[in-house]
Amino acid sequence: MQKATKADEGLIIDIIAESFPYNPSVLSVIKNDKKEPQRMRWLARYVFRTALRRNAIFLSSDRTGVAVCYRFNSHKENLKDYWNQLVLAFTAIGIERIFKVLKRDSYVKKQRPQSGDFMYFWFFGVSDEGKGKGAAYELQKAVFDEAEKQNLPIYLETSIAKNKRVYERFGFEVYHTWDYTSEGITLWFMRSK
Repeated sequence: MQKATKADEGLIIDIIAESFPYNPSVLSVIKNDKKEPQRMRWLARYVFRTALRRNAIFLSSDRTGVAVCYRFNSHKENLKDYWNQLVLAFTAIGIERIFKVLKRDSYVKKQRPQSGDFMYFWFFGVSDEGKGKGAAYELQKAVFDEAEKQNLPIYLETSIAKNKRVYERFGFEVYHTWDYTSEGITLWFMRSK
């Protein structure tokens, strides 16, 4: 496993964008129109740039898997962060959806511990070519080792039932469940035990 650099941007955007179409929570955020594939790439670019600024994006040694995990509240947002969020709103979300997404984001953030003394596992994905070859295990182990080294719990959210079961096998527990009544999506809030 290695920390990603700016030079890895294209590769990481490809991996993230390839993973997004399987995620109901992501699909509920981006504007659904003929530009959806490009909107996914814009969202992936936002994830990459935000994670890079937090020094929190990792690549598997075979360069097929990506994990984004960081100590929550370890980075103070600045003008560059706000600019990236504005670009995201115009390119991927769509202005007409922004208030709905902000309301959802506010609810999600309120479910996390307010102290910020935890690791936040924001994103985890493996390219189709890397699935089943050990990249996921390598990244999961690295994230767990880092959390153990810092003596911090890990928090995450998932809207994919299969991923929920995998996280439970890795020792996570659900501490809150939220059903989007209008969208038919369940979001599980999980933490390491």
